[in-house]
Amino acid sequence: MIFNKQKPITEFVTKSGKKIEIYEPSMEKLRALLKMVNDLTKEDTFLTFHGRPITINEEKKWLQGTIQQIKNKKAYVIWAFYNEEMVGECSLNYGLSRMPHVGKLGLMVARKYRGDGIGKYLLNSTLSWAKNKNLKIVKLSVFSDNEIAINLYQKHGFKEWGRLPKGFYRKEKYTDRVDMYKEI
Repeated sequence: MIFNKQKPITEFVTKSGKKIEIYEPSMEKLRALLKMVNDLTKEDTFLTFHGRPITINEEKKWLQGTIQQIKNKKAYVIWAFYNEEMVGECSLNYGLSRMPHVGKLGLMVARKYRGDGIGKYLLNSTLSWAKNKNLKIVKLSVFSDNEIAINLYQKHGFKEWGRLPKGFYRKEKYTDRVDMYKEI
């Protein structure tokens, strides 16, 4: 018997009819998070944080810190699940001393679930939350060759404000880092 099973905060149906449940981060879902992150790492997708597999202890430490940031009102994170499998995450970190009105966005969706509206849903939910918390600007960084992500962000009103030539290294080549923002 499972005690204290976490309940979803909401749910939605994707374009293809999949019922997706949205959760707040919890230690209960650590292994699902680790699997998704390492699957994305193995794919060598457009992640900015690393290019190597993460251990359970590293991910546990990261998750503990993230949960603490949420409790301290320095972050907002939501996770998307389909049939107990983690399929996406959107995060917003904010609250630096001179920039409490600026949030930094991160978004990732598992490979086989892309193009089904999960990223769009997570992005819309996070932007709505940010607006209700009186954030004024949301910023992000994206690989210049990640055209799908750039198009998604542009459709949601993000604009390029900077570009670092050869700012990212992935799949044995350099690509520009594109910095984008949206006033909300």
